[in-house]
Amino acid sequence: MSEQNTGWQPDLQSSGRIREPFYPPERYGHIAAGLQQELASLPQAPEGHLSPEQAEFLYAWVRFLKPECVAETGFCVGHSACVVMHAQRSLGLVPRFLSIDICQFPETRAAAEKLRSLYETFVFVEGDSKLVLADAVNRYLRSNEGVQLQFALVDGSHDREVVESDLEVFAAFLSPGGMIWLDDFGKFVPNFGVNVAGRNFAAKWGACHSFRSSGNRGILLYQKAF
Repeated sequence: MSEQNTGWQPDLQSSGRIREPFYPPERYGHIAAGLQQELASLPQAPEGHLSPEQAEFLYAWVRFLKPECVAETGFCVGHSACVVMHAQRSLGLVPRFLSIDICQFPETRAAAEKLRSLYETFVFVEGDSKLVLADAVNRYLRSNEGVQLQFALVDGSHDREVVESDLEVFAAFLSPGGMIWLDDFGKFVPNFGVNVAGRNFAAKWGACHSFRSSGNRGILLYQKAF
């Protein structure tokens, strides 16, 4: 009698699709003129994705907040950065954006070069955010005197300690009234490290609200006290 394995088995045929694009670029075309073409010019994401619904919310949020300077951890292939800078430019703002990524994937460097060709004020720093984020933000603000950090996105490592570090660093540099967007918080399929870090940060500082899109995406928004 053959041995039967009753444990969970991955669907290899289906799991092979995780390397394919989650959404075709045309799904983003309704958000803003030209955004679809910019996203299509970036390399295919090796992991993760920015859904059309989340991209639309992020674009609208940037247009509402009108941040003169934005920073993020977790560039990957630049989808969020592209959406943010496109929104900044639509407002007549100079798209000032600082991104930090450890460059786990080869596509990341290629995407950073491509985005720099589209937005010459885009700044990319390679490294572990726990080691380079504070210095990178400090140097950026000092070299752009008078510019304030008004919006930050945390979407890099999902390790609790790294997420907590990213949140605290951004909060320290954030201008009063500025906002932090913590991605992957409160998803239907929970992300332990992000959830714990987000809840700890909210308990410490307050002024946090969580949202979830129609899909599996969740975010936490924090506004620094005036």
